[in-house]
Amino acid sequence: MERYMYLWRGPEKILYTFGDQPSGLICRLVTVKDHVFVSTTTNNLYHGVVATHLESETCPLLTFKRVQFYAVDIATNSDYLFIVNDAGQVLRIDPSDMTHVETITLREEPKSCSHGYKADNESVKVKSLAASDNAMLFIAENGQLWANGDQPQIDIKTSEPKKVTFFDGRIVSSVACGANFNVALVRKIIRTMKDDTDSENDLEEEVFVSSCPHCVSDVMLSPVSQPSTDTCPLGLHVRQSSEDRSTNSTSAPSTASKDHDNALLLDDEKRFDDLSKTLTNGDNFSDGLPIELQREEKKNVIFINTEAARQFLTRQLSWVSSYGNAGEELLAECADRPTRIIKQNVSNMASLVYEGVKTVGDKVVTLSRHMSGSSDNNEAQDSGQDGLEDGVTGDTKPTATSLANSLRCEEFPWSSSAGTSDRELSEQGLNERINTLVRAGNSLLSTELWTWGDIQYGQLGTGDTTKRPRPILVEKFHNLGIKKIVCGSYHVLALTLDGRAYAWGRNNSFQVTPQSPTDQSSPRLFSCGPSSSQPERVRDMAAGENHTLIMTSTGLQLMGKYSLERTGEIIQIKIPDAVGYSAKQILSSGSYSCCTMINQPACDISSDLTNEQIFLEEMLMVYQNLIKPFQKKGGATQESNVYETLCQCYTELISFTSLNVLSLWDYYDHNGEAYEVVVVASIEEYITVYKHYLNAICDVVSLGGFTHIARIIDVPQTLISLFMDKVKGSKSKKANNEAIIALALQHPLNRLNRYKAMVHSLIRINGPKLGIERLQEALGKWEQICDEQERRLKEAETTKQFWESSGKLVELLRSPDRRLIRESRTHPISVLNCGRFSTHWFVLLTDILIHVNGTSHTVHPLPTLWVEPLQDTDAVQNALSVTTPEDSLVLYTPTPAERTEWLQALQTAIKRSLLRVVGHVPPLVRSSSFLFTKHSLYKDAKYTGRWLNGKPHGTGKLEWSDGRMYVGHFHRGIMHGTGKMEIPTQGIYEGQWKDGQQNGYGTMKYINGDIYEGHFKDSLPHGHGIKKEGHFMASVASIYIGEWVAGLKQGYGVMDDITTGEKYLGLWNNNMKHGCGLIVTLDGIYYEGVFMQDILTGHGVMIFEDGTHYEGEFRSAGVFSGKGTLTFSSGDKIEGNMNGAWNEGVKITATLHMNVANCSSHVNAKPTSFGKLCVPPDQKWKAIFRQCYQQLGVSEPGSKNNSTANKIGETQRVWQNVAVVITNSHQDTIQRRKDIARDLNSSSSTCRQKDRSNINQLEKIPQFGWDSLNLKTYDEVHDYLIKAFESLHHPLGTLLTEVAAAYTATYGGVRVHPLLLSHAVAELHSITSRIYHVVTLLFPALPPGGQELILETEDSEESKVVSAAAILHPILLPRVHSALFVLYALHNKKEDDAYWKRLMKWNKQPDITLMAFLGIDPKFWKSATTNHIGEHPLPNDAEQLFGDAVETLQQLKTTFSPLEKLLVIRNTFEQMTQVVQRQLGSTYLWTMDELFPVFHFVVVRARVLQLGSEINFIEDFMEPYLQNGELGIMFTTLKACYYQILQEKMSMSN
Repeated sequence: MERYMYLWRGPEKILYTFGDQPSGLICRLVTVKDHVFVSTTTNNLYHGVVATHLESETCPLLTFKRVQFYAVDIATNSDYLFIVNDAGQVLRIDPSDMTHVETITLREEPKSCSHGYKADNESVKVKSLAASDNAMLFIAENGQLWANGDQPQIDIKTSEPKKVTFFDGRIVSSVACGANFNVALVRKIIRTMKDDTDSENDLEEEVFVSSCPHCVSDVMLSPVSQPSTDTCPLGLHVRQSSEDRSTNSTSAPSTASKDHDNALLLDDEKRFDDLSKTLTNGDNFSDGLPIELQREEKKNVIFINTEAARQFLTRQLSWVSSYGNAGEELLAECADRPTRIIKQNVSNMASLVYEGVKTVGDKVVTLSRHMSGSSDNNEAQDSGQDGLEDGVTGDTKPTATSLANSLRCEEFPWSSSAGTSDRELSEQGLNERINTLVRAGNSLLSTELWTWGDIQYGQLGTGDTTKRPRPILVEKFHNLGIKKIVCGSYHVLALTLDGRAYAWGRNNSFQVTPQSPTDQSSPRLFSCGPSSSQPERVRDMAAGENHTLIMTSTGLQLMGKYSLERTGEIIQIKIPDAVGYSAKQILSSGSYSCCTMINQPACDISSDLTNEQIFLEEMLMVYQNLIKPFQKKGGATQESNVYETLCQCYTELISFTSLNVLSLWDYYDHNGEAYEVVVVASIEEYITVYKHYLNAICDVVSLGGFTHIARIIDVPQTLISLFMDKVKGSKSKKANNEAIIALALQHPLNRLNRYKAMVHSLIRINGPKLGIERLQEALGKWEQICDEQERRLKEAETTKQFWESSGKLVELLRSPDRRLIRESRTHPISVLNCGRFSTHWFVLLTDILIHVNGTSHTVHPLPTLWVEPLQDTDAVQNALSVTTPEDSLVLYTPTPAERTEWLQALQTAIKRSLLRVVGHVPPLVRSSSFLFTKHSLYKDAKYTGRWLNGKPHGTGKLEWSDGRMYVGHFHRGIMHGTGKMEIPTQGIYEGQWKDGQQNGYGTMKYINGDIYEGHFKDSLPHGHGIKKEGHFMASVASIYIGEWVAGLKQGYGVMDDITTGEKYLGLWNNNMKHGCGLIVTLDGIYYEGVFMQDILTGHGVMIFEDGTHYEGEFRSAGVFSGKGTLTFSSGDKIEGNMNGAWNEGVKITATLHMNVANCSSHVNAKPTSFGKLCVPPDQKWKAIFRQCYQQLGVSEPGSKNNSTANKIGETQRVWQNVAVVITNSHQDTIQRRKDIARDLNSSSSTCRQKDRSNINQLEKIPQFGWDSLNLKTYDEVHDYLIKAFESLHHPLGTLLTEVAAAYTATYGGVRVHPLLLSHAVAELHSITSRIYHVVTLLFPALPPGGQELILETEDSEESKVVSAAAILHPILLPRVHSALFVLYALHNKKEDDAYWKRLMKWNKQPDITLMAFLGIDPKFWKSATTNHIGEHPLPNDAEQLFGDAVETLQQLKTTFSPLEKLLVIRNTFEQMTQVVQRQLGSTYLWTMDELFPVFHFVVVRARVLQLGSEINFIEDFMEPYLQNGELGIMFTTLKACYYQILQEKMSMSN
């Protein structure tokens, strides 16, 4: 039966047998006198009584029988056995007959709801316990400590268990009881920022009491009014934590139900027992509370507090019950038994949802483990600490964490390149995993050991025997990481993670130390040999009543009182070798001890585990004696960041080492596989942390930083004795200190080879089993880092020597991360054709090339340095060309081999200085920044962006020291493309650039508020543009739209002067009105004439608002000077000489002509010269059309070289230019959208897709409409033109947009005059014909301007007329309609007002009255109304009769082109005819005499606003061919109706 365990009483072996076959491994042993109890990993309990006499020597003294109790944990005092069952209750058992004496339950203090009702006090589940005769300690599932008995130090004096408030804010992981004292192993809960609103407080704020009718009614009546909290009782936070992902770790810190949301992930069945023991024994902690892990159930612990979860779901779902019952019964039941309602209606639903969520949680755990990339390892939990407890978090500088994190994001020279997003994501995930593992490692080390009770024998470990009124912290174990604690009657044992066992307390039987029987009040390190020798590494330990059992790699050691005869010697207990079996752990109770066995051979990893534990001990020693004091004393030096990073990386290494020790220990104890050891499982994170530390050490070495540390820190004797044997030669004390500090800090790197040996051992032990590939892969990676660190340290040492010998360069250029790669004193390289007496020294560092010439030096950053070999010639051999933004050098070496070495060194250094380089050679095109110091244009400017072979090329940003900034495109070193320039003294320009200057379309916002938008040439406005000066509240405010030449207004333009209230339309020269032009004022005065340098002079025309007008000589606007004729609105005229200002009094020598003609005769409202003195329409906006012709690559019409020799060739050339313009414009737009989307972090994909499809269609060169035209090709041409005019990328779209904007600015706005109408109509006709000319360049088959082409259909029923107006009016008129129609409305105001006045009055009349008044034949309306006359006459019948026709005519206002408006009129007639034919027969044809009154009625009822303006508009723009056809006649009928309305009398009385 010894395959289960070996059992001893003292040193004497006890034979035993199992009556019932045990399941699982034996993991606990307790005794009451001679009653022995053992429990297994499957929580089965076995009991036996040791016999007092033997029948024979071979008979067993002890037979174990299974007891029908489920034992999660067991403990005893001198009288009773205590069992923790699966319900978390403690059962007190009488061992004599195994009767159940009492059930001990932990109950929370009852909570009250807001209405004053008390909730039932909830029971708390016990996880583990310890007992003595006068006290008991219980650890709850949530990590809180409960106790009963007589323990005044923790305020407990009760038989009922109470919560120990002394340990609030700490997690208790392990407890032990001596005869009259107690020990607890705890760690602090470090709350992070994200835990500020913790769920426990939230739950306390809102207590639900099921027996409270108010709580029940609140829940029922407001199903959705539950306050939203951050955490539900399931322990799941609403937010996502970055630490949720599974990470590579073999430590298994536990988790909390309330304080934290991280879940512990488990993946290997074999790990379960060990983890439960590990947590019970206090090996490791997390932010949360330890959770027992049961092997058989294999539960995931995402959901901890089941009762809280069910209660939460019950409350959330309780409103469902309100739908099940109704009315008074429900209210009565609520008042009577609210609990029953909730339970009946909701508990099933809550349980169902809970189970569903739990299942999903399990799936999520599994999925996250598989996705984490390391499915074989347990999750290391967030410990809430970034350093070794307060020793690190408190003393580390505030920037240390951020520094370490920023260090993580560095590119390592050896790291391979990957895609940006994937690489960043993987780096982020790696950093998160490292942080999680670091916190897990810290939690292993940051344990606290508290003791309280009697101190007579020094058993509290304080170093004295002075009584303490409260629990005391044993300072000796600060940050040592205690793995296990056990107690005898009056002594204590503690085992640390690095394998050291400490004992203290009563030593009367040498149970603490064999050296002397004196009681030990301080923890004393266990050692078998002489005190000076290296302490034995302990694998396990146990404490009996008066004895101690220690397990080392060499066997078992027994100390203390074994029997009455033997005391005071260390007895070696040999465990017989059994094939296939090995020792697992040792246990002691009373005078009994046992060693449990496992059916696996011994794991030969002991030496590696010992070495790692020794290394951890040395690292902790260096941390306490060197790192921590340096963090406190380290002053602010220029390179303080380097030292902070070093300290931070050192603490990370300690964390990883502690995790590795634990995982090795687990493997040694057969709790896991070889590939689960951290050094293999978390290889990527482990090596990354070592690389961080290697970087930090190399930085310190290159700075000569050990000297700096030696100046600040006095090296303690412990470090001297640890490393003195490795210091070579006899040196001064100062040199010795520096050497010891260097050895101490480089110690982790010097010991790297042990990881290779460790992985070798794991491979040997593992054999060809599962995981061998991972082990071999890990071995390769450790070999690589070992080779790497030797090379890197050598580099750092060389760099240090270089700085020491380089004189003044040190102060200027020394930085921690720079390393010397090559320099020309040892590897010669020279400048070609340099002066005879000049000296050149080249130094290549990791990020710069230094060129020292005599006493001066130049620094060339490597990211902006290009190097290539030059071909050998007779004149130059072994040469290299080096290009930088401001210099170009030709260097040569003595030999080809030297050249190759320099080239390789330079290229490798450049590649490393650039991020994410693919390939062997640094790319010609790259992104970087550079500060210009000598460049003619860019002196003192910093450029950041794309480069091509030493010149800015692509997108970039240029910032000058004087505040100027350019962001945009570059081409071979100059600004070219689109860009934005900010000049503090001038303003901001955004637009196109060419050859370093503003050329093309752009916008300039001047610092005084002026804005210019238009075309530029050589950085000045040139071509068509708009300039807005001042603003509406300023003293000067104007808007100019028109032509510019070299920054001056020149050519045709429109100036709207807001302050004077004048609008000028005419020619300009040198920023002044010069040439033909006209002015309209806010007072309604109209001037027209010739301007000379801003003044109207010579012959001109002036028209007043009342119709009075003058034609003659002017000196300036409004000032008469010479002969002229003044005509009054009455028709009277004054003709002669007039002098003086119009508004001041005019001196007249003239003849008066009275108007004696008939009053009804029309008086000419306009002078004869009206319209002849202003700019002809074809001369307007020439710059806009010139720009368009330039884009198309053809000359303007009328120029000398405008020949039509090769029409097809010209068309082909035009189309190619169109394709280029569209592509370039579209690319610029895409780039701008990317910039905007990057700024706003959003984009509209739908608009982009639509735009993209239009561009794809427009980029194709159509082959139709070139030589011939039919209906099909005309439709294709028409569709293409509609898309082209809508697209801002197409030259036609740009042309139309600019022309429409210019036209609207001219004739829109507040300064409009009815006399401008004739100009507006003429200009629109001109614009139409000129745009049409551009269209005919694209489609030569279209008829020439001014001509029409009729396309017949096959059935000859309907034909299409192709002309400029037919194509362009539907496209152009909607763009300008608003401005144009205002002019029509002003022009026809008098008639339209009269028309509207009559309509308003007539429309008040009923239909019968109106129809009778308009003379409509009764047959059209009486038949519809006679049926209702006698009964209920319907006044709207006739309107309903012609209602469709009225609605159709009202659509006149929704159309923009004349043809569309005429079609509306035709549809109106058709609607009327259909109504009449339905009434009088389908063959009925009416006469004009019958038709006109009915149409008159429809016009009146339609109430079309400003109908006169609509008619005038149609007249002005209707094509000639329409005038005599059907549409023309219908239009004439509408005109006749309008004029008839104006002629009719207002009243209908007759």
